[in-house]
Amino acid sequence: IQIPPQTEEVHWLNFSPVEGHFYHRQHEVCSHDALLQLRKVSDWSLKLGSLDRRSVQNILNPLLRLRQACCHPQAVRGEFLPLQKSTMTMEELLKSLQKKCRVECEEAHRQLVCALNGRAGIHIIRGEYLEAVEMYREVLRSSEEHKGRLKTDSLQRLHATHNLMELLKAKHSGIPPTLRDDRLSDEAEQLRRHYMTKYDSEVSDALQALQPVLQSIKELRRKVKQNSPWWLEVVQRAVRCSTDDELVSRIKNDLTSSYKQQASKLSMADKFRDAVGLQLLLTSQIQDLMKSQKTVQDAVKKLEGPASREVIEEVTICHLRPQRLPLNTCVFCKADVLFTDYESKLFSHTVKGQTAIFEEMIEDQEGGLMDDRLPTTSRGLWAASETEKSLKAILAFAKLKRLDNDLLEEGTTFMELLECWKKEYKVLHEYWMVLRNHVSAIDELGMATERLRVRLPDEPKPKLLHIIEPHEVDQNQQKLLNDQALAKSQLQKKLGQVLYLNNLEKSQDKSNEELNPEPCPICARPLGKEWAVLTCGHCFCNECISIMVEQYSVGSRRRAIRCAVCRQITSHAEISYVFTTQASGQDQDIPVQGSHSTKVEAVVRTLKKIQLIDPGAKCLVFSTWLSVLDIISKALFDNNMEFSQINGIHKFQDNLCSFKYEEQINILLLPLHTGSNGLNIIEATHVLLVEPILNPAHELQAIGRVHRIGQTKPTFVHRFLIKSTIEERMQAMMKTAEKSHTTTMKHSEAAVLTVADLADLFTEEHLESM
Repeated sequence: IQIPPQTEEVHWLNFSPVEGHFYHRQHEVCSHDALLQLRKVSDWSLKLGSLDRRSVQNILNPLLRLRQACCHPQAVRGEFLPLQKSTMTMEELLKSLQKKCRVECEEAHRQLVCALNGRAGIHIIRGEYLEAVEMYREVLRSSEEHKGRLKTDSLQRLHATHNLMELLKAKHSGIPPTLRDDRLSDEAEQLRRHYMTKYDSEVSDALQALQPVLQSIKELRRKVKQNSPWWLEVVQRAVRCSTDDELVSRIKNDLTSSYKQQASKLSMADKFRDAVGLQLLLTSQIQDLMKSQKTVQDAVKKLEGPASREVIEEVTICHLRPQRLPLNTCVFCKADVLFTDYESKLFSHTVKGQTAIFEEMIEDQEGGLMDDRLPTTSRGLWAASETEKSLKAILAFAKLKRLDNDLLEEGTTFMELLECWKKEYKVLHEYWMVLRNHVSAIDELGMATERLRVRLPDEPKPKLLHIIEPHEVDQNQQKLLNDQALAKSQLQKKLGQVLYLNNLEKSQDKSNEELNPEPCPICARPLGKEWAVLTCGHCFCNECISIMVEQYSVGSRRRAIRCAVCRQITSHAEISYVFTTQASGQDQDIPVQGSHSTKVEAVVRTLKKIQLIDPGAKCLVFSTWLSVLDIISKALFDNNMEFSQINGIHKFQDNLCSFKYEEQINILLLPLHTGSNGLNIIEATHVLLVEPILNPAHELQAIGRVHRIGQTKPTFVHRFLIKSTIEERMQAMMKTAEKSHTTTMKHSEAAVLTVADLADLFTEEHLESM
């Protein structure tokens, strides 16, 4: 059919050290998740297409994350900030990985300390006091060892310090003294004070926030007559001038027109008919409001100051650690009930509070109210109460009738006072919350010092985790031993990763010209541009590592080496080789602006090279994911390259036409699922496939946009693959599948691939490292 020939070029790429670290982290998690899903399938010879859609999705999801990690770390959903914020540079990726590793180190250390403290408790139960002391001292040693690098949980340190102090006070025989023993009491007290600092500060800040509001209320109260309120005077004048009906009508209109009333609740407008009824009702409501306010103020006042032991015990039994359900009988819970009562008088409990935010949502299709959607309390909605609306209506009436300025001024002052009461409610409730949290923190300190113990014969069955049955002692001992071994191994691994990333950061320092100034621990020569890192994080030059691998390998198969610094074992497959500058080929001469991932940089460099060799050539860039195309588009923008992008139906034809017919636009970014079907784009001669495609039909369709009848020029296909990753194994698998299933290449991957094929993608690397 006279179509010019097509040439295929595979661009094999190597990850930068930081990307390689990120990929290995992802591979570890994804391999675990994938094999977990694959084990649920009994017959691995089944085609993916024979499984239900949910199972296929669960199996393919870990593979999806790994494939995205090969393109750009930010393309992996849920790992970093959304792309809308900004594209992550490789320097930012390194900082992020360092931060994550430190958090993981702290978690592993917390687990280790937890296991050591638990084992100490088991030893005390068994009367093995020397071993218990050693466990507690090990906790303190570990905390000191990692001080400055990791944060140790202050409550865990307090547990070890307090219980070690108690053991030493008991003067059990055979326990050797240490120089630190005399300082334990001071250290425990310092830890308690340090832990309470945050809560003391919160109480102080909340009290400070309350003071100016109370001062404003005090000043406004002086300006308002308590015995003969302004609103009473306005109502009485309306009666004398025979305008009371107008006033009553105004108030009723204001109460009923601005919100929908709940059917189960009687409105204030229904409770009075004339001015006399209004006077009685308002007097009663304002008195109730002020009484509730005083009750709440007194209740909070009683909670101030240091909490007594009785109060702490009462709070603990009530809601911190209740036997069954919270009792709500302590002083804090009683104060909360008073707050709710005061709130119902100060704010509206009508539907208005809810409709102020979502008016549409509280009506069903027939227009009725959905009672179950209404909150039991309108706390935080700040809707005006009926009392406040009535007073505002009375003030507006007084202004309309041009009553005395003194009366209007007093009315305005009272409304300001009401606003201050609302502010006071908010800050007073916050003050109550921090006082409650302060007591909870004191209880936490008490809980932190409690260790594992056996339930007493006459004691009820335990509800608390630290009380165990006599027959559970051995079981707990074994579990804690396993937890300790696992946490210790994880901590060593994560500390190694932190050290590795820190060394990587040093090597990327521009002032050092990307040279690692650290000396090799064996030969003392600077590590320079190429070195090896073990799982413990220690770095050696490649020459020394080569000698260690060849002459000093350990293990039954001699496939591991022991670190010359810390003696930790690393398998040959786990040795990381760092190259701060990749071997510069001819393509490296084409500069790319900005800090991008290896693959994105390679795509941009290839596009630049094509424009350099053939200035008018048009290129199609295909990716499975819009997020990857967005990242590439930002990289193209950074390099001042004109391009068009199809990302859905929006402006589809406009973007396609601008690529086809505008000379300056030579690059078109297309998503594989929409851009590969039914389009005739023979104006383009280059197709760039950003990642390997599992579905052969999609790949053929993408290439078919340019390699079809009507094409008059030779066409080129560029594939971008990262070495030693899932992409390399996918490419090999697809080549095998292509040879074996030549007649089924039009089918999807689900029809061609088996469960075993996918399992090979994840297990091959594990088998290689064995």
